[in-house]
Amino acid sequence: MKVSMSMGRKIEFTISGEPVAQGRPRFSNRGGFVKAYDPAKSRNGKQHVRYAAKHAMEGEEPLEGPLHMRAEFGIMMPKSLARKRTPRSREYRVKKPDLDNLIKLVKDGCSGVVYLDDNTVVMVTARKIQCAQGEAPFTRVSFEQLEELNASLSDSS
Repeated sequence: MKVSMSMGRKIEFTISGEPVAQGRPRFSNRGGFVKAYDPAKSRNGKQHVRYAAKHAMEGEEPLEGPLHMRAEFGIMMPKSLARKRTPRSREYRVKKPDLDNLIKLVKDGCSGVVYLDDNTVVMVTARKIQCAQGEAPFTRVSFEQLEELNASLSDSS
C-alpha cells in the first residue's frame, strides 16, 4: 500500500512559563443541579495558550482539514537537582504531569483560534523534557495542515 501526505499551512508559537496540565473537572451542586467546571489553574492555563495562539494567528483564518500537532513541553528542573560545577543538561521528564494532560490543555486552548474543533487533529507528536539547568520552562507548539490520505492498493515500490 502506498500512502502520501503532503503538507499545507503551518502555525508555530512558543509559550513561556511552566506548562500546565489539564486538571480533573470539579463539580458543584446548586439548586439541585450538578455543574461541572475546570479548576482555576486549568482555566488560566487555557487562557494563556489562547492568548499566544491568537498572537501567532495574527488575523489568519483557522486551519481546516486534518492537522498534525507537534508539541514540546519544557518543565523546570527541581532546585534539588541543581549542580554548581557541572550544570545538568536536558533530560526526558518521566514524572508528573502526564503528557496526555499537557496536550489536552493546549488542544482545548487552541480550539476556535488555530482550528475550529480539536477533532481535526489527527496526528500528534509530543515530548516532555526537563529543562537544562538555568533554562526557562516553555511550551513549543506547531500545527500543520495535512493533505487527505491517498492510498492505492497496488504496491509500486
